[in-house]
Amino acid sequence: MRPSVCFLFALVCVFTATAEESPKILTLNKVMKALSRIQQGLATNTTLFNSPTTNDLKECCVPSALECFRTKILSLNVTDNKLKKKQITVFYELRKSMIVNSISKCTAEEKQKAECRSCDSYEMVNGTKFLENFQTLLQKIYSQG
Repeated sequence: MRPSVCFLFALVCVFTATAEESPKILTLNKVMKALSRIQQGLATNTTLFNSPTTNDLKECCVPSALECFRTKILSLNVTDNKLKKKQITVFYELRKSMIVNSISKCTAEEKQKAECRSCDSYEMVNGTKFLENFQTLLQKIYSQG
């Protein structure tokens, strides 16, 4: 087979494989990969961040916890400009309506009863633990489809 035919066949296979996944899942995959890279390139681990954990997170409070992580991600001290771009990617990808709307399934009354904590009320942890907690929350959202 000619190289151009092989390339086209491979391209079709890639598009077919990714077409089956929802845009939400693809976005979450992109964000989780970016977070892994950011974690590898943390410059110093002395700065502390408020970090929700899935253990103390009520179902209706997932959106506020995700927003807490999203707003703090830009404060992480990373080693290079590529990682800064990854931080910005995470920040903007998690603002997309397909993500926000998919995790806000509670009514206003249910949210009020849940008494979600403010971001500043969560335990302070270092950057590595912050990213671990962030990834755990994203995996929870991912598993809900």
